[in-house]
Amino acid sequence: MNNQKLDQLFRALKRETPPAPPEGFDLLVTQQIRRNPARTDLTISDLLSRWRPRLALAAVAVIAVCLAGEFVYSTNGPSLSESAAQLSIQEFAEN
Repeated sequence: MNNQKLDQLFRALKRETPPAPPEGFDLLVTQQIRRNPARTDLTISDLLSRWRPRLALAAVAVIAVCLAGEFVYSTNGPSLSESAAQLSIQEFAEN
């Protein structure tokens, strides 16, 4: 279609009256609004309570990774007392 035909169609549409909504449409809309109200007044505590299960799972995962890393490091590396002894020997050797 060329622009002239499109302009004619749009002008004809402007003159037309829009169709009336079906009977009872306004009641259906108000029922839907009552069933699913839009929550725009969310606070920080509301958001945190929604995210609490995910945050708890993430915290558990971080703790598990830290514990696994500590276990692996403790089996391969020196113990805390051995590390402290090495540091004190180095400090006394420098002085």
